[in-house]
Amino acid sequence: MKTCSVSEAKSSLGKLADEAIKGRPTVITRGGKLVILQAYEPPDPDAFDSAIDAGINSEHFAITDTFWQSVRAKGRKLARQQTAKPRK
Repeated sequence: MKTCSVSEAKSSLGKLADEAIKGRPTVITRGGKLVILQAYEPPDPDAFDSAIDAGINSEHFAITDTFWQSVRAKGRKLARQQTAKPRK
């Protein structure tokens, strides 16, 4: 996998994009952080809709208010933990 800086990527973005489309992604570095330039294949909307429909039409149990309250409480707890961590 190729690696380059942001300034190098700016000067050859078209070439890097062509390489990414061919399946050869590039790692771009900036300030010690990494960004990957790679091709993205969006999901087939029909396949996505079919998966959602299958979930809706499948046998499943009713979700109670108590369950949703538990989910919300766990989510809030995780959010608090994430905001308490120092950011790098």
